[in-house]
Amino acid sequence: MASLQLVAPPVQRPMSITAPEFLPKLAEFNELTRAVRDAGLQITAMSFLDNTIIISIDSVELLARRFGHEVRGQRHRTEGRFTRNAVTIRGVDVAWFSLVKEQNR
Repeated sequence: MASLQLVAPPVQRPMSITAPEFLPKLAEFNELTRAVRDAGLQITAMSFLDNTIIISIDSVELLARRFGHEVRGQRHRTEGRFTRNAVTIRGVDVAWFSLVKEQNR
């Protein structure tokens, strides 16, 4: 009889500052952060470890106008009353949160 073995997913360790890919990723992250600020978008949070810049929902239209041609991936996930929307630009995730629209009953 076949047996099922559950294996925990591998633990992803933070990148070491001595790793060869650290400096290029940091430069990529900082470059996009500067470009987003220069474009006038409001940054509400940043996490280099998660490779994510979070912007205000009020900045989404400006994001689409200024960076729409650079979007390489788009996704969303709903949890509770909020939806986390994210796009990938220059290898960095740019995310924003929106309220879930409830259906009329």
